[in-house]
Amino acid sequence: MSAIHLHNVAKRFGSADVIRNVSMDIADGEFCVLVGPSGSGKSTLLRMIAGLEAASAGRLSIGGRDVTDLPPKARDIAMVFQSYALYPQMTVAENMGFGLKLAGKPKAEVEQRVNSAADMLGLRHLLPRKPAALSGGQRQRVAMGRAMVREPSVFLFDEPLSNLDAALRAQVRGEIRDLHRRLATTSVYVTHDQVEAMTMGDRIVVLRDGRVEQAGTPVELYERPANRFVAGFIGSPAMNFFDAPVVHAPDMPVASVGGTTLKLPANCDALAQVTLGLRPEHLEPGDADPATHLGWTAVVDSVEFIGAETQLVLDTPVGRLCATHRGGTPAKPGERIAVRAPKDRVHCFDPGTGGRMTH
Repeated sequence: MSAIHLHNVAKRFGSADVIRNVSMDIADGEFCVLVGPSGSGKSTLLRMIAGLEAASAGRLSIGGRDVTDLPPKARDIAMVFQSYALYPQMTVAENMGFGLKLAGKPKAEVEQRVNSAADMLGLRHLLPRKPAALSGGQRQRVAMGRAMVREPSVFLFDEPLSNLDAALRAQVRGEIRDLHRRLATTSVYVTHDQVEAMTMGDRIVVLRDGRVEQAGTPVELYERPANRFVAGFIGSPAMNFFDAPVVHAPDMPVASVGGTTLKLPANCDALAQVTLGLRPEHLEPGDADPATHLGWTAVVDSVEFIGAETQLVLDTPVGRLCATHRGGTPAKPGERIAVRAPKDRVHCFDPGTGGRMTH
């Protein structure tokens, strides 16, 4: 068992609170992604799990064992860094087996573990080479192999793909996910890229200013964001937001949206206005049925064809909105078109707290 438990963990650097009383559980065998903007504390939190940063407060356990005060080597973890950190004078085989050699493992066991990991990662033919003769993707696989041969209870990944180009990122991302499916080792992965988070994580933890904004599956975060920050951070292109006044009807509050009304949750009754969120893929060309859709006449500001879809920037009565459309579109900049959005796809947030308003 290698579940990870954090209870009221905090980290301070002088007077700066970097991690603020974070409590979370990562299940045995889970692939958990920590995501957030720069400065959110995700790498610091990972380093605390690894033992590279001491906790200022709170407790951490791995596999039911309190590791709060233990050094990294006593935590049974292996870490893959952004910078690869390979020894240039050593071969691939020597780099992968170096930690085992230091630990005093028999030569035959080191060779067996290195060969096994190399076969799994497609590195067997590269074992005699040195890092200078490898591509960036190959070097990152060597770094992963070096972690694998230790057979740890937990893998920790600190933005391992940020040095790779887009095509290699997609390839190695798939390799890491396949590796996790085969090994089923508890893994914690840090990234600032929400596409990486959505495609890799069994569960995602969204951090901001050292606090957990929301934790859940990719689908939960995408379809039911806890607040405006998560709604805007998860998804590409980002969710559209616009404010709408609340009309306090006798039976339930409604929002007045560009000549159309939208029923709101009952707890919006005390608000003068709400912030509404609409994902670009839910805004489409066409006339609206007022019973089921919001609808406006919009002016096309720009059109970007990017292959599988086209992105439109529209000037509407509620502000500038981004829309995505599968395939091409006949719309041209400057053209006036009718657009619509299903009412049941509109998200509602408190404009003061940013919290999600739910039915």
